[in-house]
Amino acid sequence: ESLIATDNFEAGYKMGTFMKQFVNEATVIGVVGHIKGTSTAVERERGFRAGLADAEKQIAEVVFCDSSSEKAYQLTCGLLEKYPDMNMIVGLNEYSAVGAALAVKDLGLSGSCHMAGFDSSIEEIQLLEEGVFDAIVIQKPFNMGYLGIETAVKAARGKAVEAYVDSGSELITKENMYTEENQKLLFPF
Repeated sequence: ESLIATDNFEAGYKMGTFMKQFVNEATVIGVVGHIKGTSTAVERERGFRAGLADAEKQIAEVVFCDSSSEKAYQLTCGLLEKYPDMNMIVGLNEYSAVGAALAVKDLGLSGSCHMAGFDSSIEEIQLLEEGVFDAIVIQKPFNMGYLGIETAVKAARGKAVEAYVDSGSELITKENMYTEENQKLLFPF
């Protein structure tokens, strides 16, 4: 049996390491997760915290939107009301990221609140282009499929397979989103 997946800890770590550049002593961080207790939410948050290193202590609160953009929007508005100095928010999946980013945008905080998200919907890509997101971390779906089939064929032929195969992830910013390789990741169709 083999699991083909993105290493969610590593993906979260990429995000935390990137976002750390925006942290100073006054930074207040909010995390909008998707479903409390799921392995992806736990590992992405754990990786994000590790990437922030000492700045992890500046995370004021973690909320969960149950993979609803509307709920993420409301929760983000609540976080920004509760913590008026909050100036960094990350979303741990597409729904949490889009909802949080739309709240930040609608509240006119795009220039003062640093944001990052996971996954790559058309809406997330537009929000990255607009500068609402500083970065998004995306998985590599082609790799997932390719490595999944390759691993299944090996297993069917009786060959040893790894218990876990990392299909990889990429941190995309406004500056690197137009490279040919990243365009293929952002628009895999």
